[in-house]
Amino acid sequence: MLAIGSLAYATGPDFEKYMPELFKYLEMGLQNFEEYQVCSVTVGVVGDICRALEAKILPYCDGIMTQLLKDLSSNQLHRSVKPPIFSCLGDIALAIGPDFEKYLMYATPMLQSAAELSSHTEGADDEMIEYTNALRSGILEAYSGILQGFKSSTKTQLLIPYAPHVLQYLDSIYKGKDM
Repeated sequence: MLAIGSLAYATGPDFEKYMPELFKYLEMGLQNFEEYQVCSVTVGVVGDICRALEAKILPYCDGIMTQLLKDLSSNQLHRSVKPPIFSCLGDIALAIGPDFEKYLMYATPMLQSAAELSSHTEGADDEMIEYTNALRSGILEAYSGILQGFKSSTKTQLLIPYAPHVLQYLDSIYKGKDM
């Protein structure tokens, strides 16, 4: 799978011709909760493919986003996969720009819930603090991709309702002790 991500990145938009067949395997990887490392690698490959194909990934986004959001909602998936999923959401948003609008109402509550979870670290052990910091990083990468994806469009006003939460989250990180 890692080689696929590298190949996609190296060949750029020409990689699009392989997507109809590859998409089946990406879906299987994203659904593989039992072998969470496979799911994690697949999430990384999806991010690589988004960066390589940019807007040409759009025909596959409904399936990818559906599975990523299911993964985030799952209690069965190992928690270590969730920070890279948030980062991948940012890759998708950056790749498809304002077309990410249709996913905002689903992705932002997930980001907000994870942000809330990551702001409570009092009394956590080192492992939990490390996970929380990875989660924070993934959330920030998601917000960054979303903001950059919308920046040159006429749809930036769609982000205004989310601005207070993003700013509050940044403030809570700034004030946090466990960074």
